[in-house]
Amino acid sequence: MELIHVEDQSKWLALNDEVQIGELVYTRNERTLTITNTEVEPYYRGNKIAEELVLAAIKLARDNGLKVVPACSFAETVFERYPDERDVLA
Repeated sequence: MELIHVEDQSKWLALNDEVQIGELVYTRNERTLTITNTEVEPYYRGNKIAEELVLAAIKLARDNGLKVVPACSFAETVFERYPDERDVLA
């Protein structure tokens, strides 16, 4: 599996052999990155793909000095699972 950042479309993609199996969509302004949706194809669920997408978005925010708004419920869950990442919560 490969994670690809498509910055001009404000999303992260999870690809398996060049086939999209997951997607994280966000909005961004000068201070925050808001994760609005995270979705993985049903066949691939349970493999931590959505978690990896959220962690990639958190890293992007941290690297750019942004705070994260977890507007989708799964992003909130990732922050619950990884307390060390909460320093970027808005």
